[in-house]
Amino acid sequence: MLRSVANAEPGLYTLCYHQVARNEQDQLAAQLRHLGRYGDFIDADTATDRLAAGWPAGERAFLVTFDDGYTDTFEVARPVLKALGVPGIVFLISDWIDAPPNYPPGLEGQVPPQERLYMTRAEIAAWCADGLDVGSHTATHPRLSRLPRERVADELARSRRDLSALTGREIRHFACPWGAAGPDFQPDRDPALALEAGYRTFFTTRRDHARGPADFPLLPRHVLEPSWPITDLDALIGRARLGRGTRRNGLDTHP
Repeated sequence: MLRSVANAEPGLYTLCYHQVARNEQDQLAAQLRHLGRYGDFIDADTATDRLAAGWPAGERAFLVTFDDGYTDTFEVARPVLKALGVPGIVFLISDWIDAPPNYPPGLEGQVPPQERLYMTRAEIAAWCADGLDVGSHTATHPRLSRLPRERVADELARSRRDLSALTGREIRHFACPWGAAGPDFQPDRDPALALEAGYRTFFTTRRDHARGPADFPLLPRHVLEPSWPITDLDALIGRARLGRGTRRNGLDTHP
């Protein structure tokens, strides 16, 4: 009740979604419409360009990202993005496109096997044709912190190469699996390896907002669930300080 996105500080707020169930489509749309009242939605390249130039004073913007490349990112989330005119980027696990597992990462054996859990080549092509973006989430979704330097470099380079061949695009953005510094990646090694591999960014799951190019090696993201009520969204992203925040025109289109 005391925190609101309307009071959030200027900067880039990156949203991280994973799976979006069919019965959560309206809730996802409601979350994005709510955030659209308090900032612009921009794509990953525009976001990094603005950060590189020095974030505009007083401006607030949101970047929508999806990890892992689930089928419902295409079937459920994509129609919402199209209806609202919101750009988005999906971070794909390159080796899983042709040989997908039956379980989400970290949930092996804990949920019933799902048929066609991940996006196909045809769906990725349609995603790109809609003007949506693709980034890398490694080749095999390992915890980078547990790998030797050479294996990390291979995961980064191989995924970027294969996804570029698949999409016909330069792959400029990388999101680290799980994304916590220490348990999941070595902050003094892995972001630098990603930049050396040709990526422009290294997205984490550290909750914060980005303000300049110094954030590129450790870009923060807010991991969200589409089922969360707006009050939870406000509490997570917003601030409890006095003063009026920047308000934008609402996004009233509904899928």
